[in-house]
Amino acid sequence: MGGIRMKVYILVDMEGISGIVRSEQVSGSGSEYEEARYLLTKDVNAAIEGALEGGATEVIVNDLHGARGGCNLIPEELHPEAKYIWGHSRWRLPLLDRKFDCAFMIGYHAMAGTEKGVLSHTFSSKSIYRVIVNNYEVGEIEIDAAILGTKGIPVTLITGCKEAVNEARRFLGNGIEGVIVKEGLSRRDALCLSPIKARSLIKESAKRALNKVNNVRPFTFNEPVEVIVEYIHPDFAERIAKIPGIERIGSRSVRYKAESFLSVARIFGWY
Repeated sequence: MGGIRMKVYILVDMEGISGIVRSEQVSGSGSEYEEARYLLTKDVNAAIEGALEGGATEVIVNDLHGARGGCNLIPEELHPEAKYIWGHSRWRLPLLDRKFDCAFMIGYHAMAGTEKGVLSHTFSSKSIYRVIVNNYEVGEIEIDAAILGTKGIPVTLITGCKEAVNEARRFLGNGIEGVIVKEGLSRRDALCLSPIKARSLIKESAKRALNKVNNVRPFTFNEPVEVIVEYIHPDFAERIAKIPGIERIGSRSVRYKAESFLSVARIFGWY
């Protein structure tokens, strides 16, 4: 890498972290959640260590899990060589204009409705049934990757359950690094690696992921773009259809068309 400064943006969710399979673990309170925070922090630290050993000179971590307002990591356990974005008061994905070389997705989950996707959902298991972009059903992996793609940032590593990693490779390409930390037996049961084993694999994959920066293309949707969001209850569709430009096309569904995907992401609160 010839002395070039390598900057890595790490996006973090909780459902795809090693050892996490129950809703109580990601709820934001209680003893199971506190234990899960430790598992989350250790998986993230493993990714940071691998990135630094692979040549990263700057690592920024964004905790995207909604519980506790995006403040789920344990401060005293955080790796000292990274910086951390907490809270979602304005944008989900700030600082992307700082010219990052690549991004990691740590602890991601499969899209809503995925059979055997551990704790699968798309942004909210209480409100969203599915999201369709240009006739393809997508989840948070593809949406976040596409936002990164508008800034020219490729995703070179993802960790999560088997279905999440398979989903990422289906959309983002087989060239990305993927760490399967558990295989879903149902939405709330999984065959899991030990957290120590998972962290070892994450660290090694993170090191390799730095070498793939020039081989993995940023993911983007063809533009102009059409997005359909189908909600679980009509009330959600009725509420969001009041935003100018959003068209209600069914009792539970809305459609939005725009010249850029970033415009769509802003309207729906994904960016």
